[in-house]
Amino acid sequence: MAKDRLELLQLAFARTLKDPELLAEANRAQLDINPVDGPAIAKTLASLYDLKSATVAQLKEILLPKKK
Repeated sequence: MAKDRLELLQLAFARTLKDPELLAEANRAQLDINPVDGPAIAKTLASLYDLKSATVAQLKEILLPKKK
């Protein structure tokens, strides 16, 4: 997705979650709205793939079949 389009969608989403009517409806439905912005989510997801080389080596040892 193009960066400018992604930023536009993230901004629209953030504004929607601040909309007084949406917040009032959520309150009536007893729903909590605790938004996390796009960049924070992207950072969290990226960190899931940021494994130390020793961990990667251990996982390979456990998960990959042994060559004979």
